[in-house]
Amino acid sequence: MVPIDQGIKNSVVYDRYNSIELLRFIAATAVVFVHIPIIGIGHFGVDIFFAISGFVMLLSTENSTENFFLKRIIRVTPTYYLFTLFVFLIALSYPSLLNNTKADFLQLLKSFFFIPFDKNGAGHYPVLFLGWTLNYEMFFYFLFAVALKFNYSYRSVLATFLLSIVYLSTQNIKELPLSAYSSNIVFEFVLGMIVYEFHVKANYKNALYMTILIVSSLFFAHDHGGRFFNFGLASALFVFSCVHFLKGKSLPNYVPLLGGYSYALYLTHPYIIQFFDKATKWFSLGVFYQAAALVLTLVLVNLVALCVYKFIEIPTTKFFRSRLIQAK
Repeated sequence: MVPIDQGIKNSVVYDRYNSIELLRFIAATAVVFVHIPIIGIGHFGVDIFFAISGFVMLLSTENSTENFFLKRIIRVTPTYYLFTLFVFLIALSYPSLLNNTKADFLQLLKSFFFIPFDKNGAGHYPVLFLGWTLNYEMFFYFLFAVALKFNYSYRSVLATFLLSIVYLSTQNIKELPLSAYSSNIVFEFVLGMIVYEFHVKANYKNALYMTILIVSSLFFAHDHGGRFFNFGLASALFVFSCVHFLKGKSLPNYVPLLGGYSYALYLTHPYIIQFFDKATKWFSLGVFYQAAALVLTLVLVNLVALCVYKFIEIPTTKFFRSRLIQAK
């Protein structure tokens, strides 16, 4: 999941790509459908998010690279930390309401620092379980920030090179946290950068270099399956198609708002759905009740996300930006 920095939204460059906001909402909604009991499909939403992340990181550094990593931390962590603490407090006070989450302070600390761990045998999930994607996001942001320090023009290629080095060097590691980075899902960020370099900048040389790095890494790792192939390639093609065909098109005025609260939608929706399901049991009843439950949960998750975006996400982002960036 990639929340977009408010400063990017106000730029002329970004105004040409409101399609990215639409893509963010589509991706978040797809993940919502994964957690609705009677649907359970839409896992590709995560892969769309990752491709968008690669695209947006190049877009966001088009005009300025100042405080890049700090801006990403400010944009991602406040809302994530708040709901991570919320889930932790539930685990502390009402553990029966949660399936695999326990009030483990070490796991809380690892979640805050985006360190992958096995949560009580359930797999790579932090306290706020959807935060596993943010572990990858922050990993990518960090490597991209390192690449920025070396060379601006080749930042996408250098970031891909660093991803490749980590990916190849962790292939034989079976334990978390390092084993998380041996997954070819990390190259979905690169696919988004390829879309940007190829379509937006017409920088075919950088796009070719990144493609060679991906193909070489997968070849040497003997990695010919997994999420990159199952969802990543198609998701990147979808991102490319939307950016290409919607470029210059007039989208409805509410599209930026949909994209704006998609991060909050992504983080909060599973708990709203679970609460509704446990409170009503409608998803286990007849077709009429299931249809009503589907509509009501979709309305609820979007309303909650909108409120979180308006009253928590925007104010906290502005607060930390004013204290940590504008004050410099």
